[in-house]
Amino acid sequence: MKKPIRNLPSPQVLCALALAIGLVSIAHGADAPAPAGDAPGPYVGIGLGLSKLGPRNEGKDGAHGERPGVAKLYGGYRLTETWGVEAGLVKLGHVHNDTTAMDGSRVHHNGEAHSLYLAGTGRLALGHGFSLTGKAGASFGRVSAKDSGDTNFTLGGNKASPLLGIGAEYKVNRNIALTFDLDGYGKVSDKVKAATATVGARYSF
Repeated sequence: MKKPIRNLPSPQVLCALALAIGLVSIAHGADAPAPAGDAPGPYVGIGLGLSKLGPRNEGKDGAHGERPGVAKLYGGYRLTETWGVEAGLVKLGHVHNDTTAMDGSRVHHNGEAHSLYLAGTGRLALGHGFSLTGKAGASFGRVSAKDSGDTNFTLGGNKASPLLGIGAEYKVNRNIALTFDLDGYGKVSDKVKAATATVGARYSF
């Protein structure tokens, strides 16, 4: 079984990278024309931030450790100024949980969560480059987990769940927008659910 990757950057590093992306985007857009309406066409983006991962219905046994970092890469196509479609790959980070085995011993469980999603998107322009955004679709989650001494419990597995997200964006110029998103991925395995908060940038072609 493939071992989870353990060198994921800390949440502080991810947030610093996201801030750097925003500053670079603003610098590039400082001398650009005023933002215009979103024309139909393709776009790509990146989001960095924090995720909330945890097993469901485990009583006092819950996720522990520092809040994991998340990295999101996505692309989409704007069909109109309001509606579009989007797909992305999200590295949700590590999830941990402790359970009590049948013999009374404490067992540590570890896993790494990912999601591949497909969604429809909507956008409501507020003026001056600001917009509210939303998405709804499907998340195809996966948790890669190590075997443990408690054979009656595992974090690992695959799960398809509804995806819902809300957010906001600011257009620096006609190509670049800064983004903030809150996304819920539902259950990414039978025992793990996921939600994220990310900041990032989007480039429209």
